[in-house]
Amino acid sequence: MPSPGSGSSSIPSSSNFHLISKALSDYAKQTDIDLTKNPFADQFHSCHSAEAISKLLQSRVEAFKSYRDEHRKLIKCLNPVFQFLHVFSSTLGESQVLVPFPPAKAVFVGIDVLLQAASGVSTSYDALVQIFDRVSNFLKRLQIYAEITFTPEAPMINIIVQIMVEILSVLALTTTEIKQGRLSKQMLPLVNLVIPRSSAEKFVKKVFRESKIEAVLQKLAQLTDEETRMATTLTLREVSASNTKAAINALLDRKTSIQSWLSPPDPSKNHITARQHYHEGTSTWFVQGVFEEWRSTGSLLWVHGKPGSGKSVLCSMIVEATEAISDAESALMAYYYFDFRDTAKQDIRGLLTSLLTQISTKSGRCGSILSDLYLTRDSGLRQPSNDDLKKCLVKMLRLPESPTIYIILDALDECPNASGVEPPRAHVLKLVNELINLRLTNLRLCVTSRPESDIIPTLKPLASHVVSLQDQDGQKEAINNYVKFVVHSDEWMKKWRKQDKELVINTLVRKADGMFRWVACQLEALRDCLPASLRDALRELPETLDQTYERILQGIKPRNREYAHRLLQCITAAIRPLLVEELAEVLAIRFEDGKPPEYHSDWCMEDAQEAVILACSSLISVISVDGSRIVQFSHFSVKEFLTSDRLSRDLSRYRIFLQPAHTTLAQACLCALLRLNVKVDKTSMKECPLSIYAAQHWVEHARFENVSSSIQELMVHLFEPDRPHFATWVWIYDIDQPWDWVKHMSSEQPMEPEADALYYAALCGLHGVVEHLISSCPQNINSKRGAYGTPLHASLLKARC
Repeated sequence: MPSPGSGSSSIPSSSNFHLISKALSDYAKQTDIDLTKNPFADQFHSCHSAEAISKLLQSRVEAFKSYRDEHRKLIKCLNPVFQFLHVFSSTLGESQVLVPFPPAKAVFVGIDVLLQAASGVSTSYDALVQIFDRVSNFLKRLQIYAEITFTPEAPMINIIVQIMVEILSVLALTTTEIKQGRLSKQMLPLVNLVIPRSSAEKFVKKVFRESKIEAVLQKLAQLTDEETRMATTLTLREVSASNTKAAINALLDRKTSIQSWLSPPDPSKNHITARQHYHEGTSTWFVQGVFEEWRSTGSLLWVHGKPGSGKSVLCSMIVEATEAISDAESALMAYYYFDFRDTAKQDIRGLLTSLLTQISTKSGRCGSILSDLYLTRDSGLRQPSNDDLKKCLVKMLRLPESPTIYIILDALDECPNASGVEPPRAHVLKLVNELINLRLTNLRLCVTSRPESDIIPTLKPLASHVVSLQDQDGQKEAINNYVKFVVHSDEWMKKWRKQDKELVINTLVRKADGMFRWVACQLEALRDCLPASLRDALRELPETLDQTYERILQGIKPRNREYAHRLLQCITAAIRPLLVEELAEVLAIRFEDGKPPEYHSDWCMEDAQEAVILACSSLISVISVDGSRIVQFSHFSVKEFLTSDRLSRDLSRYRIFLQPAHTTLAQACLCALLRLNVKVDKTSMKECPLSIYAAQHWVEHARFENVSSSIQELMVHLFEPDRPHFATWVWIYDIDQPWDWVKHMSSEQPMEPEADALYYAALCGLHGVVEHLISSCPQNINSKRGAYGTPLHASLLKARC
C-alpha cells in the first residue's frame, strides 16, 4: 500500500471538514487574521518536503538573530512540526478540491503569522522555544508514518485532524498573547534578571500554567497518547499476515519476558475479594465527597480507620471509581493491596513490580521505559535492584505531558513493621514520601491503613486530604444501611417482628464505633436467636473485636478444638493461601507426639468446605478466586488476635506460635508426599490435593527457625534412595530449577532425577539430612551434578543465600 505521502489519499469525513472550518473561524476571532486570505499561503504550494518548508520559514526566524544568536534552536523545535504536517498533507486530502483550506496548510501559515508577531518582541523568544519544544515532543512519535507502508484509517485520521486543530489553537492563543503584550510582560523577568537557564525554563512553564495555552497543550498530549494506542492496533491489522504474526509474537514475547522477569504479585485477586464484600450504597458518601475533592485538587489522600472499619472494601470502590474516570479522561491508574496472607505482597519490591507492570501496559511511553530497564539488565538475565525499580517508576511519572496518574495502595499496615534497621513498611513509607515530594501536578496517590504509630508521622504531614473513618457521618450511615439490608433480607431475620428488627438495627449501629467487621460478627451470632432471647443477646453483646473472637472460640465444640487449632496454625503459617481441598486433607492426618503423622483416607468428608468451616466456625472464610476456593482468616484482626498474648487463660490453647505452626504444616506436607507410592501418575495426583503445595513449600517450613530438628525422621524417609518418594517430589516440583515450569510433571509418571538426593539435601540447606546421606552413601559426594554443580557447590550456594 502507498505511504501517507505517496499520493493516495483518504478523504476526511464531513465532520472533519466542519472541525477544520470551525478551527479556522475560531482562529480568526482570536487573532483578527483570516489564514485563508494570508498572502504567504500561496508560497507553500511549491514546497514538496519538510526541509523546503523549513527553509521558507528560515527568513522569518532570522528576525530573532538581531537579539539572539540561538535562532537555530527554534528551527530545530519546529522541524518535527513541519515533518508531521508534510507527511499528512496528502493523507488528509490536501490536494482534494473538497477541502476549502487544508489543515496542514493552515498550521503552516499560522506558524508564520506567529513568527511575524514575535519578530519584534525579544522577550517572546523563550516562550516560543518552550511552546514548540513541547509540541514537537508530541509529534516526534507521529514521524513513524513517514516510514510505514499503509494508509491510516478513518479513526486514526480523525485523531490526526484533532491534533492539527489543537496545534492551531496553540498558535492562535500564543499569537494573541504576544500581540496584546501579555506574554512579553510576563516574560520580562527573564530579561531584567540574570538567572540560570533551568530556572528560566521553570519560570516559562509557570507562565504557561497560568494561561489558557497550558490547557490546550494538555489536550494535545491526550490526543497523542490516544493515537499511540490506536496505532498499535491498526499497524498490526494492516501489515501482511506473516508480518502480523511476527509482530504479535515479538510483542507478546517481550511482554511475557518482562512479566516473568519481574514476577509481580497480582493485586486483582485481592480487589475481587474486597469487591465481593461491598454492599450497594455504602461508599456513596465517600465517592461523591472527599474522593471528588482529592482527584480535582489533591496529591495524597490518606484514609485511616481502626481494625474492621471496611478500609479494603472502601479501597475497592475507590479503584472502581478511579477506573471509570481513567477510561473517560485517558488517565492512568495502578493499584495494590498489601496482604498479611501473602508474603509476596508485604514489601516494596512486590509493590514496585506490580505498579510498573500495570502502568507500562496502559502507556506506550511508560512501556518503553520499562523495556529499556529490561534491556540494560541483559534482557532479563540480571534482576533489577529496588532502587532501579524506583527510578523507573519516577521516570514514568515525570514523562512530559503525562496524563493524570492515580496510584492506590490499600492496607499499608499489613506490610510488616518487624524489628530491624529498616523493616519492610519503612521502605514503603519512604517511597510514598519521595513520590509526594516530587510535587508532580499529575500524580494522585491514595493510601489506606490503620493509624499506626509509625504511619501517622509520615503520612499526616504529607496528605492533602485525611479521612478518619470512625469520625465520618457517612461511615455511620453506611453501617446503618448495611445492617438494615441484612436484617430485612436474611431468611431468618426477616421473620422477626418489626420492633425487633428496629431494636437490632439501632443497637448495632449505636455500638459499631465505625467497625463493619464487628457488626458482621454480631449479625452472624444473632441470626439464630429466637424472639424470646433476642433482647438478652443484645444486652450481652461483646464490646470489642477481641471479645467477639473469644466468644467464637468458646463456641467451638470440645471434640473439635484440636482440629480447629491445627487448621488455624496451617492458615497462619501457609506460604500462600491454601485451597479448601488442601486444608481439608490436614483433617485426615493423625498427629501424635513421638510418632510420625499418619494419613487416614476414611477421615475425609465428602464436602471439604463444610469440614473446614465446621472446625473453625466464622473465624475463617472461603472465597472464590479464579474458580478455586481459597481459605483465609475472615479478617486480618483474627490472625493478630490468635498470634497475640491477648487471649484469656482459658482460651490459651488456641494461641498460635509460629514455630509450632510451621512444624505442623511441614509435617502435613511431608505426610502428603510420603503417601505417594510407585504407582503415582498425573491422574492419581488429583486424589492428593495437598501434594502440590507440599512439593513447592515444605522446605520453607522445614527451614523456619528450628523446625527441621522436629521432622528429621520424616525428611530422611523422603530422601531414602531405595524409595520412590524423592523422585516423586522432584517430578512434582524441581527445586533445582524452579523457574522451569515446563519441566514440572512433564512426564506421565515420576522419572529418576538428574541429580541425586545428596545434592538436593545440600541445595535445601538440610544439614541433618546431608550428614545422614554422607554417612550412608559417602561415594555420592561428587556424583550426579545438578544445575549448580556438585553437592558441595550446592551447599556453598545455600550458605551464601
